[in-house]
Amino acid sequence: MNDLYFVKKETEFTKTEHKIINYIAEDPESFIRMSIGDAARCIGTSEPSISRFARHCGYADFKELKNAIRLHRDEENPPSGKLFSTVGSQDSGTAEGFLRYQQICIEKTLSFLDKDLVSRAVSAILEAGTVYLYAKGAALSMADLLKFRLTRFGMRVVILPPGSSELFEYMNLFTEKDLVILFGFQKTPREAGVLLSYQQEAGYRCIFFTSRLYQAQEQLQKDVIPLYVYRGEPTEYHSMAAPAALIDALVVRIAAELGESSKEHLDSLYHLKETYKNEIPR
Repeated sequence: MNDLYFVKKETEFTKTEHKIINYIAEDPESFIRMSIGDAARCIGTSEPSISRFARHCGYADFKELKNAIRLHRDEENPPSGKLFSTVGSQDSGTAEGFLRYQQICIEKTLSFLDKDLVSRAVSAILEAGTVYLYAKGAALSMADLLKFRLTRFGMRVVILPPGSSELFEYMNLFTEKDLVILFGFQKTPREAGVLLSYQQEAGYRCIFFTSRLYQAQEQLQKDVIPLYVYRGEPTEYHSMAAPAALIDALVVRIAAELGESSKEHLDSLYHLKETYKNEIPR
């Protein structure tokens, strides 16, 4: 990825440099106000790493890199900068402050939302023979939510095992008509990396939920549909409020696309519940 405005030359980046790139891409407004020490602490790296990164991008030092980002900000005046100018005033230690911060996370997600990618994601879900979901840890809650919603529309949805070689038993069933939806957020699990790699051989589609903007841009080049979600800075507590909001937004869009057929599935579900409500109370 060398179409980033602050990269002046063709080069390859390390994993640590990818973290720096992602932080700048998400929040240039904060980055240009930081000392090199502040930047290192927020990103979770060292001052020498940031200095090397600046030189790697083609600048003499950290200060020159910040000046280039500042000039670009002044020219573009992105709305995300305005959003984050208010973050520092929020006290996330209180219930009200935390909820307001989640509102900001959703607004930040919205500011980076690509309508074309959303449309492609909706089409991929509607056209899939089977929808496979991969997630682990807290992200499993998002896979469960999406399965619950899509199953109500009569879709065949399978949650893949989060680890172990059991995953291969499912991968062996994948066809080019299927869709694999992955939740990676801050890190891409090794198993998710295998699923992305196998896509090239099996030909199935992929949707990738990520909290790394730079990685989202990389995946788009690999014929993966990336959906970016902002969940806070690297060192913060990461809520699932923004991912859940994006999932429900997709579900509403899918329902609209399905039209009358979505109503038929929901009516059928309601009829089942009513028929057996004495045996299994609602």
